Amino acid sequence: MKRHESIAPISRQHHSGLLTARLLQRGAPPYKGMPTTPEAKRDYTLTFLEQHLLPHFKLEENTVFRLAPQVSGELAQQTKQLQEQHQLLESLILALPDATQTELPDKLHKIGKLLEQHIRHEERVFFEQLQQELPDEKLQALQQLVQQHLRE
Repeated sequence: MKRHESIAPISRQHHSGLLTARLLQRGAPPYKGMPTTPEAKRDYTLTFLEQHLLPHFKLEENTVFRLAPQVSGELAQQTKQLQEQHQLLESLILALPDATQTELPDKLHKIGKLLEQHIRHEERVFFEQLQQELPDEKLQALQQLVQQHLRE
């Protein structure tokens, strides 16, 4: 799926999210240089949240999530659901240190599945619809807004 230049930087960040999502799911193959035990995956996920997910969520929320509701009711509804998923993912990840050793694999799997579904929806549905429905001048404004946030 070809991304408009305004959305491409956000879309590129999804690669590491998908890798992490797969890593957390039950039955994931070992990835070179990535954690393999549930405890190491938990620690990796907490660091990933702080270093990657939260800045990524902020970027989305301050750019595409601000413009999308202005385009259509359907995009407004998707934006609301995606923001709720951001909050859910953050809370599930922050709760990982409280998980028992027996609960941890299931909790990691749940986070991995939700993160993958979230990213796939953004890529396959939300971004596709946004770049089709957003007028060119708004896409240009979005591009400037995204670049501004990436510089901060």
